Amino acid sequence: MGMDQIKAITFDLDGTLAHGALDSEKYEKSLIDYLKEIGYSGERAKLNKARQAMLEKMRKSQARNIELRFDLLYSNLLYELGLEITQERLDHIEDLYNRFYRIEIFPGVKEMLENLSGKYKLSIVANAITNVSKLALQKLDLVKYFDYIVLSRDLGVRKPDLEIFVYALRSMWVKGSETVHVGDSLEDDVQGGKNAGMKTVWIKGNEEVTNIHPDYVISKITELPSLF
Repeated sequence: MGMDQIKAITFDLDGTLAHGALDSEKYEKSLIDYLKEIGYSGERAKLNKARQAMLEKMRKSQARNIELRFDLLYSNLLYELGLEITQERLDHIEDLYNRFYRIEIFPGVKEMLENLSGKYKLSIVANAITNVSKLALQKLDLVKYFDYIVLSRDLGVRKPDLEIFVYALRSMWVKGSETVHVGDSLEDDVQGGKNAGMKTVWIKGNEEVTNIHPDYVISKITELPSLF
């Protein structure tokens, strides 16, 4: 199975090109301090209950491949706590989240993107409720390598939904058969990409092998150029 006809490559981000994690302790402390600052004086138990309800709403939506934006989720939280909802407040809370979300690019990724970007159209196709990944790519001077950054938060649907892949393909003016999708999730990336008619590369990790079969398997992202 050759790569002769390939014109574009789409990448998952977290777990594929980089590792991201939220410093939950610092974020939670900053969030509580801010909620108090804007007038929340209720019990901690009420806040915890409202946050759990928000997270459950998010999980139920994601189980149906629907992505709820961060600001929508937190507008529900502010409402439940009896606080006025303003864009300024929602932006501040999202800024707190982004501040305490750390993304580290895997070794060799920049050189790999430099190598591939002159030969193929490159795009990100990732599940994300905030724009922290886009900000990180800008900060790390990697955004220049990508024609498009397609995030589930902007479309309202998550991988493996067909729509997010089709959106990326249309944006790049390429067919599924002319594109390779690379990711570390068998369901989200491999099955999602296959549904859109794309060739798929799976970065094998700890995930158990299922009946979903990628076209290619690699153990780390820097092995990707060797496939071409």
